[in-house]
Amino acid sequence: MTKADAIYAKFEALEEQLAHCYFLLNERFITSPPLGKFWAEAALDELQHSSILRYCREHKLFAEALVDEGTADRVDELLDTVKSIVEDPNVTVDDAFYASLLIESSELDDAYDKLTRPLANDHPLLYNAIQATLRMHHDRFADGAAEFTSGRADVEAFRGVGHAEKHAAS
Repeated sequence: MTKADAIYAKFEALEEQLAHCYFLLNERFITSPPLGKFWAEAALDELQHSSILRYCREHKLFAEALVDEGTADRVDELLDTVKSIVEDPNVTVDDAFYASLLIESSELDDAYDKLTRPLANDHPLLYNAIQATLRMHHDRFADGAAEFTSGRADVEAFRGVGHAEKHAAS
């Protein structure tokens, strides 16, 4: 396995683990259908990220400048924190959004963006769809935080994540 293969595979796995966390939150909040649906959709977004990275790896569409392994290690450590929060049987809605904010504002999406950038040349329609979906992903978190949490700070923090991406895309 080449270094590029290994990095892409590592980020695929990280995205899958995050999806698993969101599926756990879906199960935890299943008695509130809108909230359960929110977490299910968030999980599906993360599975899509993993699948796109797999596609890039399988088709050898590697970024020229790879994400460094330290980024993967930092995201992995942060994901351990997120897992500990979402696996708590007494996790609250506010706790769940706090955990998601930790990971959604981390280096994970920057790495995903960088690793999928080679699609812009060979598959521009797919790349543009990925970029639009990523921006919508954080917009949905901000909207979800506004609907389901009591903290205005969470909403603003998610809007900041989305704003940074929109600014970078322009």
